[in-house]
Amino acid sequence: MNKSSFNYKYSFILLSGALIVGNGFFWEVSAQNISAPETTDSVAVTVKNQEFPQWGYYTIRRDFRKCASPICGGYFIKQVNLKATPCVDGVFRSECYVSAIDWSSLLVSPLELVKILNDDGSRVILRGNIVPVTFPGFGEFGNLRVKEAFYAATNAPAKGTFVAIKDNGIRCITTPCFSTDKLVLNQPKISPVSSIDLSQTGATQEQLDAATSEIFGRGLIAVGKTKVVENVDPTKRDTKFVATQLYLRVEPN
Repeated sequence: MNKSSFNYKYSFILLSGALIVGNGFFWEVSAQNISAPETTDSVAVTVKNQEFPQWGYYTIRRDFRKCASPICGGYFIKQVNLKATPCVDGVFRSECYVSAIDWSSLLVSPLELVKILNDDGSRVILRGNIVPVTFPGFGEFGNLRVKEAFYAATNAPAKGTFVAIKDNGIRCITTPCFSTDKLVLNQPKISPVSSIDLSQTGATQEQLDAATSEIFGRGLIAVGKTKVVENVDPTKRDTKFVATQLYLRVEPN
C-alpha cells in the first residue's frame, strides 16, 4: 500500500479493511480479527503486535516549588491509565517525584527539548523507567530514564484511554474489517478496531499524514474512546476508536 497517498477527503481516517476508492485507484487496507465476529468476506493473516512495547508510559508535570535541588525543581510523573505509580522507594503513589529526566538515550538537541517540555511538559508522553540516583547529603531520589518521547499534536485536552494504534497485517475486501490493534498502555489489553476517527484532535493534514505512517509503522500513541456502531447485520458492527488527542514520536537527531 502507498501510505503517503491515503485519502483524507472524509472527516475521519477509516482503516476499515475495505477496498477504498480514491483518485481512480483501489487501496487495500489491512485488518485483523482477534475477538470480532468472523465473516466469509475477510481474509485473516494473523500478525500479532507483541513486539510493541506496551509498558512504561508516563505523563509529566514540572515542579515549580521553590526549594533546593534535588528536593525541588524536578518533575512529578505518573503512569498513564493507572491510579497509582510505583516510585523509587517502592511505594505506590498517585504520582512520583523525580529529581531529573535523563534524555541522553533520546539523542535530541537542546532546542528540541525546549519544544518538548514547553511550559510545563503537559503535551508530552514519555516511555522509560525510574532509576535511583544518590545525592550526597540529600539521599536517594528517582530519575526518569527516557527511552521514547511522544509530543501532542495540539493543545486539545487528552480525554479517554491512552492507547497505541497499530496495523496488524490483515487484509480484507469488505467492511467492517478489524484492521488495527488497540493496545492499552501500561495494561495487558489488546483488542481490534475496524476504523479510526482522528478528526476531533484538531491535527493538521501534515500531522494526520504522520499519524497514518505511525499506524502502519511502529504504532501511533493516542487518547480516546472506543464506540460500537450498530448495523442491521450484527456480524458487521463497526468498532471505531475516536481520538481526542494524538502523539507523534520524537525522532532522534
